[in-house]
Amino acid sequence: MLYKILIMSLVSTTLFLSGCGSDSEGESRLETQVMLDNRDYDGVISKLANSNVKTDEDNLALGAAYMGRAGLSLSDLVKVVSESADETDAFGAFISSIDNATKDSKSPLPDLTKATQYYKDVVGDVCLDETDSLTDAQKDLCIFKGLSQIMGTATTIGYIADNVGSVFNSDGTIDSKLQASTCAMEYAISGRSEGCSSITEFDELTFASGLRYRDIEVNVDGEVFEYLLSGISTVITKGYCSTEDFATRVEDTNSTEYEDSFHVCPLNEDGNSTDLTTGSILADALNNGIDAIGVAADDDMRDDIDEFKIEVLESSGKSADEVITEDDIVNYLNQQNQ
Repeated sequence: MLYKILIMSLVSTTLFLSGCGSDSEGESRLETQVMLDNRDYDGVISKLANSNVKTDEDNLALGAAYMGRAGLSLSDLVKVVSESADETDAFGAFISSIDNATKDSKSPLPDLTKATQYYKDVVGDVCLDETDSLTDAQKDLCIFKGLSQIMGTATTIGYIADNVGSVFNSDGTIDSKLQASTCAMEYAISGRSEGCSSITEFDELTFASGLRYRDIEVNVDGEVFEYLLSGISTVITKGYCSTEDFATRVEDTNSTEYEDSFHVCPLNEDGNSTDLTTGSILADALNNGIDAIGVAADDDMRDDIDEFKIEVLESSGKSADEVITEDDIVNYLNQQNQ
């Protein structure tokens, strides 16, 4: 069972963080572990993130801290995986649980993106190795790297749909927001979409940080949703803000703070980081993150994962061993909305 392996991984990671070294190094690692145990994630990040020289232990601690700040500590993950394993659709239940756990976080997706990178700094690309040559320690790290990516997937789905279950079509409902998001993704790729009532493109928006986006509104049977486009992708947004002032972000347009000058607000606010786009997050997790978890998943969850990947690929007429693209994700979501 994945949750049993997670428990062992959690123990081994804790031992790694408090392992051997000089007295001062041991005290520093113990201090870091205590902060993680006390959920002082900002403290760990403040202590380690700006260091010019990072050890593997530092990167592991930072990965755990960013995952924790996104909404799930390593021990929380053990509980989520354990509870999800008893559901009929273990993978779908896992995604829904993670989405719920990260809703109260201020910046879950940027934090999870950083967590993934810190784990990758330790383990490199070995998680893509399809042989049985991985050591137990490498498998542990692949699990955490994969989990941070899957957490990012769950959070992304939470941004593009009102009901995460609608992506897996587990309850048979049609989600208007998901339908609009799919239309926006398709429009970004091809310049057209037939799945929604209408799409209107406005003048390009320029935010104070220097970020520039195409601005569209998608109409789904009278419901209107706004999206920002960057290249051939939709940008992940949260709430609404003025193009001049991110500090006035509000959660919805019914807020008394809302003004006509407000638009959907990109998660990447400072202009110094790569845009977080829907298709790239989902495609990366489906191609890499799921496989990383697969090295330790139990048979039921592995079957659910494989079935989900196959369904995404088959929506575009592809075989199971091909790479998933943003087009494939759009095709799959379109099928789920029918």
